[in-house]
Amino acid sequence: MRESLKNLRIGILSGGKSEEREISLKTGHAVFNALKEIGYNVMFFDIDENFVDNLKKIDVCFIALHGTYGEDGRVQGALDLFGVPYTGSGVSASAIAMDKIRSKVLLDYYGLKTPPFVAVKKGKDIGSIKKRLEKITPAYFIKPNSSGSSIGCRIVDSLDDGLADALNNAFKYDDEALIEKHIEGREIQFAVAFGMPLGCIEVKPKDFFYSYDAKYTKGKTTYILDPGLKPEEYEACESAAIRAHEIIGCSGISRTDMMLAGNGDVYILEVNTLPGLTELSIVPMIAGKRGISFGELVENIIEDGIFKKKDE
Repeated sequence: MRESLKNLRIGILSGGKSEEREISLKTGHAVFNALKEIGYNVMFFDIDENFVDNLKKIDVCFIALHGTYGEDGRVQGALDLFGVPYTGSGVSASAIAMDKIRSKVLLDYYGLKTPPFVAVKKGKDIGSIKKRLEKITPAYFIKPNSSGSSIGCRIVDSLDDGLADALNNAFKYDDEALIEKHIEGREIQFAVAFGMPLGCIEVKPKDFFYSYDAKYTKGKTTYILDPGLKPEEYEACESAAIRAHEIIGCSGISRTDMMLAGNGDVYILEVNTLPGLTELSIVPMIAGKRGISFGELVENIIEDGIFKKKDE
C-alpha cells in the first residue's frame, strides 16, 4: 500500500484565511518537505482563486489548515462536494470540535468533565454577565468560541479584574465567547490516532498559561514526554481522550487538551481535529516517543484519509 501511495498526486492544503495562517504554513511546509524527501508526488496550495482548479490536479488532499475555514468543516464540505479524499475528520466532527460551547455541552451530556462555564454573546451587558458568574469561583479563563492556538485568550482573577477587557479581546475573533473556571492542575495533552491511544505529554508553559507565544516560541514551554502519571491518572486521561474522540466523531488524529486536577479528576478543555505538525507541535513529539518518525506519521495520516473515503 505504501509504495502505491507514491503514485498518487497529494495536495498539501495550507495557509488559509484564519488568524492561525502562519502556523498552518509551517505545518504545511513540514508535511510537504517530509513527503518530498521520501519520494511522494506532492504539490502545495492555498485557499485562493485557484482552489477549485487545484483540486482537479490531486488525488488526495492533506489538510494542513488550522482555525476557521480549515478546522470548522467548511473546507471538508467542499472536498466532499468535489469527491476529493482528505485527511482528518469529516464535516460534522470538525464543526462540533471547533465550536467550543456546543462541544462542551455534548461532552457534558455523555458524562465527561469540562470546566464549569458561561457562554456570552457580543453586546451583552457586563453586569448581567457577572451575575451569571457568581456561582463559578474565580479565576476565570476567557476565550473566543471558535478559535485556536490560544488566540484571544486571557485569565482573569476576579469579576472586577479586567473581565470586560478580556471579553472585548475575545470578541475580536468571534461574536461568542466562553468564560470557564480556570482549573488548577497539570496540563496533559493526549493524542488519539485512528481510534487508538497514541500517548500523552505534559506541557509546562513559563507564561501564566499555554498561550500563543508559549506554543510557538522555543524555550517558552517545557514539554515532559514522560509525565510520570500514576496508573490510575494515565488511565483516566487516556479514557477521556478516547471517549472525546468518539463522541465528537473524529477521524484520523485528534489531540485532547485536558487539566488533571490534584484530586485526580480530568477536565477536558477542548478537542483538536487538526493538530499542528510543526517542529514544536505535540503530536509529532508523542509519535516520536513511540518510535514513529515524522515521515511515517504523515504517511499513516494519508493512508487513513484514503481508506476513510473508501469506507464511506
